Amino acid sequence: VYCDPTLRSYAGEELNGFYLYDDQGVKARRVDVVKDGILREFLMSRVPLDGFPHSNGHGRTAGGGDPVSRQSNLVVETTAPHTEAELRSMLIEEAKKQGKEYGYYFKEVTSGFTLTGEGGSLNSFNVTPLEVYRIYVDGRPDELVRGVDLIGTPLSMFSNIVCGGDAPSVFTGECGAESGWVPVTASSPMILVNKIETQRRQKSRDLPPILPAPQNK
Repeated sequence: VYCDPTLRSYAGEELNGFYLYDDQGVKARRVDVVKDGILREFLMSRVPLDGFPHSNGHGRTAGGGDPVSRQSNLVVETTAPHTEAELRSMLIEEAKKQGKEYGYYFKEVTSGFTLTGEGGSLNSFNVTPLEVYRIYVDGRPDELVRGVDLIGTPLSMFSNIVCGGDAPSVFTGECGAESGWVPVTASSPMILVNKIETQRRQKSRDLPPILPAPQNK
């Protein structure tokens, strides 16, 4: 897992998180955050951390706010990629091993958010999928699932990653935090995880009006 603001394109897609210097005037560079499954480095602004005294070009802000360490172009890669068919077979075998009737296949997601904090507050994430299927271990046809969100805590999810796919997907958008909304890109192949948490998506209980609004004359 690395962040590289100097990348203009990846997997045939233009990247949104490209820049040459961050908003504190530090030259942008690639940061290998996780290598061989081990956390190696943090994204840094000019605000130091214990053991990481220098910026690595990731101090970012929108407008005139104070820059903080932020994502640029996030890339997830694996040295042992698997095809989608292989990952599907591995999902079924993992579900059988755990005694489960099915496993979940999150085919497409639209957005998500994370909550981070200090002083004992929970670090968590919530991902909103567009297309989710149950993959049954007994060979039944895949079943479309509606109204489910993928949730969890980052460290728990990271520790449950088994392997990755061979075809990266690129997600371009903006990331919001205390220093505003900044343009970013994330790229990752399909990932097999042996344990996930889900929850039912919250539904709006607002009822539409029975009669249309009166027209002004």
